[in-house]
Amino acid sequence: MSLGDNLKMLRDAKGLTQKQMSEILGVSKSNVSKYESNDVEPNIETLKRYATHFNVPTDYLLGLKKYEADENNCYNYFYEEGEANWNIRKIAEYKGVTYDVMLEKSCIDKARLDSLWYGNSQPVAEELIRIATVLNVSIDYLLDNSQRERISDDEEIILRYYSRDKQNIMMLLESFCTLEKKDRTILLGKCLELEKEQFVAADMPLKEAK
Repeated sequence: MSLGDNLKMLRDAKGLTQKQMSEILGVSKSNVSKYESNDVEPNIETLKRYATHFNVPTDYLLGLKKYEADENNCYNYFYEEGEANWNIRKIAEYKGVTYDVMLEKSCIDKARLDSLWYGNSQPVAEELIRIATVLNVSIDYLLDNSQRERISDDEEIILRYYSRDKQNIMMLLESFCTLEKKDRTILLGKCLELEKEQFVAADMPLKEAK
């Protein structure tokens, strides 16, 4: 899905009108319409407001990460005082990515990259995607929304489960970690048995219908 598709989907999921969304973002209603139709890309500040309001990663807005929009999540968003272009240079220096390498691999126009690299211009969505790809980091890391460059697939799965029932998941983990290894194995075996029983029970009506 495109950036505009994601923005519209999130707005619709919350039952907000474009007028209400414009008031939340501090932009005009026509701009919200242009964002959703992909005629205009929101600037960084607007992207941050979208991400904060809908409580989703910036990477999700830009279509770089799949995410369940109707679930809460345990991401914490922090945006330190500092410009995105400064972060780009800082991360590039740390990773040994020179200006020339960024120019070649990002395919951003030289004059435009000059303004991003040396000036005060802030990258738009498409430029963020290209720069993050060259630096091999997430958009959230690039914007200081996350202190980790990336999370693994396994960690993302854990976050999804955690977001569904935070309190009970934490209680379960704390209890599980206090058990001896033998008892953990027994508990996991019981869980697999229950899971199998649920699958069998769910499958029975289908068999009966045949």
